[in-house]
Amino acid sequence: MNDFGDSLPVGFQGPVKAWSGLVPAAERVLRLPCDRSALAARDAGYDLIEVQAVTESLGRIEDALADLAARLVDGGTLLLDVDNVQSERALRLVLEGRPGSFDPAGSTDDPSQLLALRRVVAAATAAGLHVVDVIAVPAPPGTGVDAGFANTLFARGLLPIEWVGGPPPARFWLDCRKASALAGSVLIAGGDAADRQRTERCLQEYLPSDWEILDSAAHRECAQWNRAVSVARGEVVWFLRGGAEPTADSFATMSARAGIGAVVPGRDGVPASDGDLAGTMMPRADVLFVGPLSETVANTRIALEEYLMRLGAKLPAPEVVDVELPVPPVAVEEPASFARETATLLARWRPATDATTTGDGAADVDTADAGPGAKTAAAAPWAGRRPKVSLCMIARDEERFLPECLRRARAAVDEIVLVDTGSTDSTVAIAESFGAKVLHETWQDDFSAPRNTALRAATGDWILVLDADEFLLPEAPARIRELVESADVSGYHMRFTNLYTGGKTIGVMMVRLFRNLPGIAYQNVIHEQVTPSLQREGSERGLVLSQADVEVEHHGYSDEIMDARGKNERNERLFRKQMAATPEDVYTHYKYGDFLRRVPGRGADARRLLERCLELILAGPPALPRGLPYASEVAALCALENARCGEMARAREILDIALRRFVPTPNLFYLSASLALSEGRGADAIAYYRRCLAYRGQVLVVPVQEGITSYVALTGIAQAWMLRKDFARARPLLEQAIEIHPAYEVAHLALSNLWLQQGDVQRALRVLTAFLAAHPDSPGTCQQITLILHRLGRTAEARRLGRHAVQMLEARALDHEAAQMDRFLAAI
Repeated sequence: MNDFGDSLPVGFQGPVKAWSGLVPAAERVLRLPCDRSALAARDAGYDLIEVQAVTESLGRIEDALADLAARLVDGGTLLLDVDNVQSERALRLVLEGRPGSFDPAGSTDDPSQLLALRRVVAAATAAGLHVVDVIAVPAPPGTGVDAGFANTLFARGLLPIEWVGGPPPARFWLDCRKASALAGSVLIAGGDAADRQRTERCLQEYLPSDWEILDSAAHRECAQWNRAVSVARGEVVWFLRGGAEPTADSFATMSARAGIGAVVPGRDGVPASDGDLAGTMMPRADVLFVGPLSETVANTRIALEEYLMRLGAKLPAPEVVDVELPVPPVAVEEPASFARETATLLARWRPATDATTTGDGAADVDTADAGPGAKTAAAAPWAGRRPKVSLCMIARDEERFLPECLRRARAAVDEIVLVDTGSTDSTVAIAESFGAKVLHETWQDDFSAPRNTALRAATGDWILVLDADEFLLPEAPARIRELVESADVSGYHMRFTNLYTGGKTIGVMMVRLFRNLPGIAYQNVIHEQVTPSLQREGSERGLVLSQADVEVEHHGYSDEIMDARGKNERNERLFRKQMAATPEDVYTHYKYGDFLRRVPGRGADARRLLERCLELILAGPPALPRGLPYASEVAALCALENARCGEMARAREILDIALRRFVPTPNLFYLSASLALSEGRGADAIAYYRRCLAYRGQVLVVPVQEGITSYVALTGIAQAWMLRKDFARARPLLEQAIEIHPAYEVAHLALSNLWLQQGDVQRALRVLTAFLAAHPDSPGTCQQITLILHRLGRTAEARRLGRHAVQMLEARALDHEAAQMDRFLAAI
């Protein structure tokens, strides 16, 4: 805790000379780890707790901070000295496998922990602490790794963002208070005094009482925002520049989403002010994690550009919301140094930008063959000409969708090959009117067979595969023409979103655009796949699978279409055929089990198949659990089915295995959070729900349950706060979730429960009856109203509504929940 000359620790309040400068006057003080024997006494009422090293004896940081927060008086201070998991010391531990002679030990007999800053900030917030400042403590001069080391890591495809511009901090000091939080803080910076007053007057007209407005007296704009962050009590912060006049509508729209992650004003996905932080609204915890804006450059525009690069490197991309929010631009304060500071910024970040950009603008998905011994891609067969693209389709009685599908795809392809499996409508005539080559093949209960017939007939260099109810977005054809120019890609994952009654899903990535290589073929009679053969043939030629920014809308999952086609009966027949052919196939077990989960009365069969699938994965080679992109999804579904039938211990066992051994997915984190919530582990639930939020906007190769990266996770965090009786934190989160998705039943149920816990039964009932009026097919709402009616002594009404709830639960294959409701009705 020394002063290293010019290398001072820096936080949002500016440079800090020493740890002692953070320590307030206090009467009752606990200093850890030296006083850790006092922890056994369960004493409380401390004014100050100093954690001068987070050591192993404190246990999990989440549990430790919750315990320490409970020992503080209201307004008390907790100071934490945390070793940075990304520091040079941590690097040496990894490379050398042992602590160095000059590494800190933590205490005389208790090693210190290396912790990720984001985890510590999240743990402090979950413990009910207000993190005032996060201070980065640099390593002593002369101990740094060679400057070229970070460039080497970037060149190898690693992204150690903390190393941009030099070694990362050795540790962090966190200054925390036990104090209640507000919903949000508006941070006004820049402009003159009159500009800032105009913005403040505008905000005062509509800002809720649980929001505050802060206007720092610091000299420069970046310093003003930094100081405002340090005193802000809001869980969300809104960066505004003096002179801006935000409307009530822009505030309502942005604040409903900012609890998930950063949101910026714009239009049609394009930010209104590129390279400017003004207008951004985001969780304060994210701001603390990223760190303060630079106060050492002369030009604010350069500081803002650099800060936004850090935001983009450390956090998910901001969501652009369609609101009008003009902000005054930033002036160039020092024109003479602007070019020099720009060049310095670009030079510092060049290794990172070079490492994340590929020639065709798509990030590699399959790079397993890259490295010293990897094969080099051969020259493309279309050298000197435009690659030819063949659209390959199979269809039967698709006159409803086929015209629109072909109309949208026509500009992307050079030929259309359609295999008709027995249409009795105008499907064939429609295809021929678009110039398609139509082949006829008798349906053999095998989706791969006609797919492969189409592949054999295609003459293009590339294959685009669509079903009749899958429509390219308008910008997709031009992008496809660009993508197929790549000489080193075997195929692309494209984003498929399912349109259903009332909305559409975030989507899933599927390989539907790929090179027409010898030997590629589809396999499986249902949920047919081309990827295994494509990876095999592509790796032989030095080609990789990549990811494309192309979206396709799938219209075949609306309720009426699913009912009309009778897909359930057909699919089960095909699954049985596939199981007979490949009884030990992991993928077939996964897809069959997932399918049966949705069939009423088949929960036990689904659970058996998913348990067997998990068993096959774990019995395979050690690399298999992390090599299968759907392994975590298998574990998540298996855990869910066990939880549904009350086998909570087995569900937790499965999740623990998957979190250790599989590549996690949002669904896995969501179920882990839900289990923690059901077991009363609120801090753990919050941590896992926040992991879900980190996936906001991302599209994966496995389907993500709708909403769990936004409003569902917000509702879960609110329920975790309700466990701790912190209704002031819970209510805004529930209101945000409802604002984002008004039809989300669970948020309304939780809000009703919040009022019940506060003794307002009538308000709780109004929340539910209003929701039921708009959504009469809501079983959960019927269940909760049944309970309230029984509580109010209206037993006959409770029985009638409860029986209706049971019918709806059974129709949704929620057998366990239906049985629980039946038992309750029998008891009353």
